Amino acid sequence: MYQEVHTDHIAARANAPEIGQLLQRFEACARDASGVSFESFRDEVMPCFGDDLMVLTPTGDGDYAFSHYGREIVRYVGANRLHERVSAMTGPVAAFTVACCDRTLAEGRASYTVHRSLASVRVCLWERLLMPTTAADGSARLIVFSRPLQFHEELLTAVLDTSPSGIVALRAFRDPAGQLERLAVITANRQAAAMAGHPDAELLDLDARIALPFLRDPQVWQRCLFALDLRRPDRIEASWSADGRTVWLQIAVAPLGDGLVMTISDISELVVANQTLQSRAATLALEVSRERATRRALSEEMGHRDEREQELRRLAETDPLTALLNRRSFTEKAVQAIQASDDGGADVSLIIIDIDHFKAVNDCHGHLAGDAVIRAFADLLLGQVRMERDLVGRFGGEEFAMLLPSADLEAALRVALRIQEVLASRLLPVSETLALPVTASLGVACRQRGEILSDLIARADKALYRAKHDGRRCIRLADPDLVIAA
Repeated sequence: MYQEVHTDHIAARANAPEIGQLLQRFEACARDASGVSFESFRDEVMPCFGDDLMVLTPTGDGDYAFSHYGREIVRYVGANRLHERVSAMTGPVAAFTVACCDRTLAEGRASYTVHRSLASVRVCLWERLLMPTTAADGSARLIVFSRPLQFHEELLTAVLDTSPSGIVALRAFRDPAGQLERLAVITANRQAAAMAGHPDAELLDLDARIALPFLRDPQVWQRCLFALDLRRPDRIEASWSADGRTVWLQIAVAPLGDGLVMTISDISELVVANQTLQSRAATLALEVSRERATRRALSEEMGHRDEREQELRRLAETDPLTALLNRRSFTEKAVQAIQASDDGGADVSLIIIDIDHFKAVNDCHGHLAGDAVIRAFADLLLGQVRMERDLVGRFGGEEFAMLLPSADLEAALRVALRIQEVLASRLLPVSETLALPVTASLGVACRQRGEILSDLIARADKALYRAKHDGRRCIRLADPDLVIAA
């Protein structure tokens, strides 16, 4: 069973940002020589993190019982283990969990673990932060943050099982200094195992250079390391010998977290066909036919890859928190919209919006609440635009932008006023029990003839700055002769 246990550099290793936040709070409480109080620490973290927390209580017979089981964990596991024992879990997972709990309590400091799920429906890998505490009666308690690190949905299973290509995901193992020690297989489909010469073997958790023989080629291995370190994709051709024949592979490598994903195609037939063409002139017509058929097959495969690459580009263009366009993608699409407006002679307007006093939301309610406000605000903006034409993007933090093609200053001002009216009439939902009033400052500019995007943004930014300077919760136009209060 794949597993990791770490007690140092936890925040850098963790995937969930909440782990770093919890660790910081835990270490602040642990400065007291008496250790961390279970009751006070529980009361501090449960309101913000409780859905992803478990509380484990020693049973006195080498086992632990769940006295709290967060609802997000229930959702991913598909069952509620409240009041059950850890030993009721799948054998290897239960043994690993008990060993980690024992070690954490013995050492009296937080630990970070990663392990493979063996029985849950959706989750492939889990990451946990184990924090030892002491209850008022002197008994030990463990507060544990637990969240899926990777998902294994039915769709992903179908893609892996039906793909004509071999697909392998690798995870990097590093020493305390951050240097790569090895790459291990965390996902591999049947096609990949067959291409690697292990059609009936299980590749999971094996060292990559043992499981995949073509990685033993120093040049192929070095190019994989370059793709990992430089965070850029690569295409590699490699060959290796199996059962007296040479297998030729085409390998597409791309970074995936702190690791790599490989798409492997067996191109042995193509290579053999090309070699045969060079030596068998008498059968040229037949070999050309084979080559055309092979090229058609490769063209279809390249079409499938193009579709996958388009999906990756879509993910790269969007802000992960709100699913709006990120600043780079917004800028590219805005330039195209401006060029189209020049061809048609239409107006283009820009609105830049900044949420007022957003830092106070994070300070008073925590960063999770701040993220919820950002998402709700993004949804509100999307409700005010023409989806087939207008652009909405997140510039960063609490700043957003809207580009309105075929809209003059008056039309853009109407959109800005609608945003202010909606904000004034509703609270933005943060959780099932909390909603907050939110106001915003807006700067509006209509593009002047021949004006480039950066100058248009600069004018809208200046209008936004005036709105903030004038007390926030208002709209200002880039034209200094027009000042409209919300």
